Amino acid sequence: MMRDETEQPASFSTGRRWGQALNFVLAVLAAAALVLLANHLASRHYVRAAWTANADFTLSPLTRQVLQSLTNTVRVVVFYDRSESLYTPVTALLKEYSLVNPRVEIEVVNYVVEPAKAELIKARYRLTPQARDLVIFDANGKTKVITQSDLSQYDLTSFVVGQGRDIRRTGFHGERLFTGALATVADTSTPQAYFLTGHGEHDHGNSSHDIGYGKFAALLLDNGVRLAPLSLAGTNAFPADCRLLIAAGPQVPLDIAEQEKLEKYLQSGGRLLLLLNYTSRSGLEPMLARWGVDVGDNTVIDERNSPPASGSVLVNQFDPHPVVGSLSSARLPLQLVLPRSIGRRVGHQQNADAAKVTELAVTSEAGLAVRRARNGSQPSALRERQGMIPLLVAVEKGGIAGVADAGATRMIVTGDSYFLDNQMLEAAANREFAWHAANWLLDRPQFLGGIGPRPVREHTFTITAAKMRRLFWILVAIIPGACLTFGLLIWIRRQR
Repeated sequence: MMRDETEQPASFSTGRRWGQALNFVLAVLAAAALVLLANHLASRHYVRAAWTANADFTLSPLTRQVLQSLTNTVRVVVFYDRSESLYTPVTALLKEYSLVNPRVEIEVVNYVVEPAKAELIKARYRLTPQARDLVIFDANGKTKVITQSDLSQYDLTSFVVGQGRDIRRTGFHGERLFTGALATVADTSTPQAYFLTGHGEHDHGNSSHDIGYGKFAALLLDNGVRLAPLSLAGTNAFPADCRLLIAAGPQVPLDIAEQEKLEKYLQSGGRLLLLLNYTSRSGLEPMLARWGVDVGDNTVIDERNSPPASGSVLVNQFDPHPVVGSLSSARLPLQLVLPRSIGRRVGHQQNADAAKVTELAVTSEAGLAVRRARNGSQPSALRERQGMIPLLVAVEKGGIAGVADAGATRMIVTGDSYFLDNQMLEAAANREFAWHAANWLLDRPQFLGGIGPRPVREHTFTITAAKMRRLFWILVAIIPGACLTFGLLIWIRRQR
């Protein structure tokens, strides 16, 4: 049999084919190893950046500081219907928390499609049968529940004036409330604060009346502070667990025995938030003078920074102090109501042994102190002083200024008490001041940062009836017709 001359020899030998196969396998394994190594490095050394224009879920430095200080696991239960408008921003924000610190463990329970699981959550956290759309923080045997109504800031202007029935959501308070709740349940200690009573002070249990202090009390509770009333009358003494005393606008002077108890409390490292208004008669002026604080018997007006016919003063000049530092950097003003001057006493020596008095906020150069003025009136015969007038002071003694020291005495004295009542707490940056003041007095430097509401941006598209008809025909006829025509032309071409 003759060999076929046209038969071609094999291009590759068996050994060469196996070599090529082995080469291919090794290349695939090397590529897979590189991919795994890159993913491993990326998971441990990643960088996240916000590319959206609004950066809605970029966490504030305060939130990051609180998250990084967590050492225990915090369980967060999102008890929500997924169809609710706030479900997405709530879960997206909490995801950012867990990415910063994996100890924040998130569990989503949709009570609509998981009724059995929802009943277990209600039983575990003792929720009412009607409970829905909540975020629950749980750690160290403490829980904090945030409802959907707490998360939003609304604009009721058009509804109130009768120009419409729309209530617009203008702000999202998620980060402020979540960070406060996180710090509350993660903190193993719970400081005790007392509201002084018996002298006509603002009622911290009243959340409905304009001059009540219920909203301020709620802010402290959100901050993880226990609250109770305190009377110093008779034989009552300061409780041993008092970390902060709040005297909110006393109208009747404290008697001599009460003043002596308060002086002793401060000398032993006590903390005091004293809020005086233009009608206050506390009887504490001599004691404050010994601490280097001068309380004016007047009303301060600032024509440059006062809304017309309001009697209020917008204050935007601050000292670089932990209580007001973030307000100054963010250019957020305080809005006070007919304040009185509170400043450093003339001749007070700020040496190492004396109390350090810092004037936290002053008026503009157009400030005017009017003795016993009422309702914003300015009788020229009663003018007391003019210029930059101090309205708030911080006092510290026994520690290094600005550094947490449980043995140091700290005081904040303000020339107005109405700016933290139910009506005014949300005005300007009053809430932020209250938050910072409480945390500075309680030696909580990790909370000395501001978290404001995130704006809710609305994009409105106006479409006339003619444009709507045009859009209908484009979507229903023109676009589908163009696709059919193009397909028909291709089919005809292929038939040729």
